[in-house]
Amino acid sequence: MTLWMKAHILLAAIILWANHTNKLEPAVKKIEQKLGIPVYYAPNDSTEMDISNPYPIEDMPGQDTFNSQRENNENR
Repeated sequence: MTLWMKAHILLAAIILWANHTNKLEPAVKKIEQKLGIPVYYAPNDSTEMDISNPYPIEDMPGQDTFNSQRENNENR
């Protein structure tokens, strides 16, 4: 077994153990804060987030650029 394979197995075991003992999430949050990554988490006590309209329906669809270019090319 190569060194890379052993390193991957060891890393996977550490990640699984940290997740099992609930230490993985706080560690990831600390790393994100040190790197300055703005990540927003839901509060721990709420499992559902209130999202008013995640997929808004547009009244007027955007311009269909493919078909408009196609008509111009056919007239040449």
